[in-house]
Amino acid sequence: MGNGMEISHLLYADDSLVFYEPKVTQIRHLRAILTIFEGVSGLHINWQKSCLYPVNQVPNMQILAENLGCQVASLPTKYLGMPVGAKNKELEVELARWKSQYLSLGSRLTLIKSVMYGQPTYMMSLFPPPVSIEKKFNKARTVFLWQGNKEKKGYNLVKWDKVILSKEQGGLGIKKLRADKESLLKKWLWRFCCEDMARRFISQNYGLLNSWITEEVTGTFECSVWKTIRRLWLSFNNNLKYKIGNGEKPNF
Repeated sequence: MGNGMEISHLLYADDSLVFYEPKVTQIRHLRAILTIFEGVSGLHINWQKSCLYPVNQVPNMQILAENLGCQVASLPTKYLGMPVGAKNKELEVELARWKSQYLSLGSRLTLIKSVMYGQPTYMMSLFPPPVSIEKKFNKARTVFLWQGNKEKKGYNLVKWDKVILSKEQGGLGIKKLRADKESLLKKWLWRFCCEDMARRFISQNYGLLNSWITEEVTGTFECSVWKTIRRLWLSFNNNLKYKIGNGEKPNF
C-alpha cells in the first residue's frame, strides 16, 4: 500500500490480523516470531483459537495451517465487530426476532435509537453507505416503528422528516443517518491533520496539497473511501479555528 509503505498487520488489544503470501516459508517465519514473543513476554498465544483465512483460491491451506499450528477458517468473519468478506445482515435478523414480540411504541422507539442505530454506526465511521442503503435502512426503521409485529400493512402516522427532528422541534429524536455519517467521516480529516501515521500513509497514495490535506482524488479507479472523505474537506475546513502560537514552530 502506498509508494514504499506497507501495512502487514493490524493490532488491537489481544486481536491481531496479519497479512502474508500463501508460502510455507512466510508461515514458518511468522510462527518463529510469535514463539519468540511468547518467550520474551511470558504471554501465551492460543493457537487453537487462531485461524487462517484464505483470500480467493489457496490450494495449500492445510499445509500452511499445519506449519502454523492453527485451524483453517473461511470468510465471511468478523474483526473487532466489523464484518469481513460478506454483507452484514444482522439488522434483518434482529428485526425478524423483534417482530415476533409484542412491543409497545415506546419500546420500539428505544430499540431504534439504541440497537438499530448502533449497528451501522461502527461501519459508517469508515465506509460511507450508498444512498440506496440509507433509504433501505430508513424504511426498515419506519416500518418497525409504526407497524411493529402487525402482519398486515399499516400506515405511517407521521412523516419521517418530522420523526427525525429533535424533541424540542416536535420530533421523536431519532438521529439522522446522513448527518451522522458525515460527522464520522470528518473525524478522519481531523486524524489526517493531527496524526503522523495517518498522514504519511494516505499522502503517499494521493500526494499533499498542503500540510493539512491531500490533493483531490479525481481518478475513476481510485479508492472510493478516501475520495468520499476528501470531498468533505471544504465543509470541514470552514468549521476549523486556527490558534496562533508563540512562533517557535512556524509552518509556511
